[in-house]
Parts: sequence; C-alpha cells; structure tokens
Amino acid sequence: MRHNLKAAAVSALAIMAALAMSIPAYAADKKISEVKFRVNAKPEAGDSIGDPDVQVTKGNVEITEQEFDNDDSEWERGDKPVIYLTIEAKDGYQLSGTKLSATKSAYKVTKRSGDKSEWKVKITMSAVDGDLDTVEDLSWSNRTATWDSVSDASKYEVKLYRNSSTVTTVTTTGSSYNFYPYMTKSGDYTFKVRAVDGSDKGEWSDESDEYYMNSSDVYTGTPPTDNSSNSSSGGSTPANANGQWVNSIYGWSYYINGVPVKNNWVYVDNEWYHLNANGFMDTDWIYTDNNWFYLNPVSDGTRGKMLTGWQQIGPYKYYLNPVSDGTRGARKTGYQFIDGAWYLFDLNSGALWTNMVTPNGMVADANGVLH
Repeated sequence: MRHNLKAAAVSALAIMAALAMSIPAYAADKKISEVKFRVNAKPEAGDSIGDPDVQVTKGNVEITEQEFDNDDSEWERGDKPVIYLTIEAKDGYQLSGTKLSATKSAYKVTKRSGDKSEWKVKITMSAVDGDLDTVEDLSWSNRTATWDSVSDASKYEVKLYRNSSTVTTVTTTGSSYNFYPYMTKSGDYTFKVRAVDGSDKGEWSDESDEYYMNSSDVYTGTPPTDNSSNSSSGGSTPANANGQWVNSIYGWSYYINGVPVKNNWVYVDNEWYHLNANGFMDTDWIYTDNNWFYLNPVSDGTRGKMLTGWQQIGPYKYYLNPVSDGTRGARKTGYQFIDGAWYLFDLNSGALWTNMVTPNGMVADANGVLH
C-alpha cells in the first residue's frame, strides 16, 4: 500500500514538472504597456527610396526588420510613405495589450498581426514635400489654351499675352482655358502656365506658340473683368453699359454700341447667352468652342441662358459643367466623379447611363450611380 502511494506521489511530481516545462516562457513575462517610435528622416521628392530609419523611443522591444512599401526608385511629391516593421519583445517582456504610437502626430502607427512575442507594425507618414513640376506641352486648340496636367496640382494660373503685353491672369482647375472673351483686339496671343497646390506654386512654363487673332474675328461681346470668367465660365461681369437686347420677328439680338453681336457669347445680367452667325440668340443644343452647350429653350424669363449642372432634357439626364474652369456649361461625357459618386455619360450623346452594365464591368443603377 505504501509502495503504491509512493509511486503515485512520484508520478504526480513528474506530471507537474512536465506541465511546468510546457508553459510558455512569456507567461511570467512583464507586459509592455506602450511602444513609441520615431522616424528619424522624412523622404523628400527626388530622394531614392532607400531604407527607413525608425527608432524605438519607448518600450522594451527590438526592431528586427524595417522597409518602405514602395517599389519605385525615388520619391515623388505627394507620395505617402508607408513603413513595415517587425518588432520583438525583449527577454522577460511580452506584447500584450500594448499601445503603439509615434513621436509625431503626423505618423499613424497600427498593428498588422502578431502574438505576444512578435508583431508586424505599419507606420503611415505624411505626404512627401517637394516642388511642383513645371507645366509642359502648351498649345492652342482654336482659341483655347491647353497644356499637360501636373501631378498633385489642384489648379493652374494662366497668364495671357497680346504682342508681349499682359492681357489677364486667370485661375482654373482644368488643363485648358477658353481665352476668346479676352481676345478683344487683333494681334499675336501667347500664354504661360504654372501649377498650384495650396500655397505651393511651381515655376512658370515657357511661353506658348503664337495664336494670331485678326480684327474681323475678335470678341465683340462683354469682356470679362476678373479671373473667373470666359465665354463659358459664367463670371460676375456686368452687362456692357452700351449693350441692349433688341427683339424682332426673327428673334432676340444683342447690340453693343449699335452693332449686333454675331457668333459670340455675351454675359448679360449674370447669365451667358450665345448669338449665332446671323446675330440672333441661340436656344437648345449648340456646338461651339469644341463643346456642346444647352441654352434654355423655355420662355420662362431666362430663355436662351446657358444651363449648368444636372439637367433633365427630354427622356435623358445630362451633366453640364458647373465649374468656372474655361468650359463652364460644356456637356460632360465618359466616366465622371460628381458629388462623391461615379457616373457614366454616353461618349456620343452625353446621356447618363442607367440600369446598365458599363464597359468596365460596373453597374449603373436607376440613378446612374456606378456600383
């Protein structure tokens, strides 16, 4: 009986020793409450990607791996560097309930995966600083100035010259601008552009080639007086003091100093109107300045005015550019991002696609929103 009790005691001790050996070492380790990182150098535009330089400023861990999530050869302005780290708890410590942070609020630190001994960590940095690129490939498309867009530019400043003298400087969010309303005199017109993003401004481009405007083609409507207007931009220029509407059996005409405006836009009472080649006010769809516009055909007190934004015209909906970017009122086509949603407008007619599968595989619902 004693022999059996002694054997049982020995067996119990052996089991307890085995269990003790099977318990993970970190069971008795201290918990690390917080780990704080510091990124010692922020990349700048033009720098080679290289390796990050991250340091632990708080917490009993070691960084065993660190690299940028970027396969390019160098950083570009606007890039948001992302660093992937692997950290290991030092002997006697464990990663459990550990808080991650950075010495600068501009850096966001998050855990990706891991256990009590090793974590994968992601650090997202603020955007790379640098100079905006200089605008290139300036050209004229009839009376519209065009240029290549610049990455990270939110808008552009465009300066128009006539015979080397400054005519005006405008600001636009697009990469083109219709300068016709500023071409009120004959001469050689050129322009230059610079990219803008917030308070950052790029270098001015070289001057464009010349566009010659002869005296018979100059703009005879109300010339804009600020940098937000052009023949299709809908600025706030008052009507010409010497201009007036004249009605006849053939329609409405607009006269300036006794001369009828023909084949031009005029800005009257805060609205844009277009007069055809015979000098009569256009209505409905017209094609001019390389774009389609829709002019109110309804006699509601604003007949003939340029319409913008969403418009139900017949059985279809259209979107007419509401932005003063040099093409205000122009009919939009293709994929467009409007008020937080994507839409598709027919490339030929401009009509909104609804209840259809688009060429890129998305579905346009009953309202035209792509999903």
